[in-house]
Amino acid sequence: MTRSILLGVFLCGVLGIFAGLGSAETTSATQTPVSIEERLAQAKKDRDLALRGLSPDGFEPVFAQFLALAQEGNAEAQEIVGWMYTRQLGVAFDRCEATYWRDKAARAGWTEAQARMGYNYWNGNGVIRDFDLAYLWLMTAAKNGDADAKKRAKSIAKSDIDDEQRVFDLDMKLHKWRAEDQPPAIIIRVPKIFSLKMLSIIAGLTPCHMGYDEF
Repeated sequence: MTRSILLGVFLCGVLGIFAGLGSAETTSATQTPVSIEERLAQAKKDRDLALRGLSPDGFEPVFAQFLALAQEGNAEAQEIVGWMYTRQLGVAFDRCEATYWRDKAARAGWTEAQARMGYNYWNGNGVIRDFDLAYLWLMTAAKNGDADAKKRAKSIAKSDIDDEQRVFDLDMKLHKWRAEDQPPAIIIRVPKIFSLKMLSIIAGLTPCHMGYDEF
């Protein structure tokens, strides 16, 4: 009888331990960010810590978090990945990759990325310089609330396009021009050869790895 009681107590204890482990695993799984919104919030928190110099691992794992979200189609993460490429945060500088991801975000409706695509077409960052597309993207960002984008678009219209009829036609086009209907930007990658780099600049294209201090 005593032996049966002791065996029962032992079994209850063992089962209790396993139940506790299962509960702990469940709690841990619950606390791990699983939705895109939760993962994005965690990535932004980690980015802010890294910007303040409080991340022991630096920006590399932060970039990996945003890149995974960008690859899953999150427009905000795509814009941030583009920004990280231009700031060399956790990844090597590459204006073409930056433009690639910002183009995706712009076509998905992210206002900041739409403005950046306007600047990219204006400067030829990874794409052939195109003042018409620069104007259209900037005005699209302006329609979505970016006041600075509108100022820049008007400046391009006056100093770079410099043709009232052409600007009028672009404004008419804007009534039907939808970001989500635009084809992907044609990213042009020029090999790191000096002569090709100079020819690219003359043609209105800024090479992918050409830093801002090389102009």
